[in-house]
Amino acid sequence: MMFAFSIFAASSPAPVDTNFVDPAITDDNAAAKQLTDVLKKDGVKMDSVLDEHFMFASVIWSAVAGGYLLYARKQREIPPFLGGVAMMAVSFMVASWFWMSLICIALMFGIYFQMKQGD
Repeated sequence: MMFAFSIFAASSPAPVDTNFVDPAITDDNAAAKQLTDVLKKDGVKMDSVLDEHFMFASVIWSAVAGGYLLYARKQREIPPFLGGVAMMAVSFMVASWFWMSLICIALMFGIYFQMKQGD
């Protein structure tokens, strides 16, 4: 399904510099306009949030985090639980697929070494 989505997203006739937020919608909605203004002020590009690399990385790392949470529940272990929560938070809060992947990989190594220390 992600492959089909990426094909449609990649072959879109829209220009590259298109802003995905419709100004007609944000001008009528004060809360949406305020949110887009804050995001622009913080340097977040709206089209980077809808980038296929970001979406794919977010889905992958959220799934890995869910696996850690299920493992932690079944084994009654704290480090995988904390790592799963941290990975889930990173996949929601980091706006770059590259940094999200690096942080999640570092968390995976941290969980691995913490679990080795417990043995």
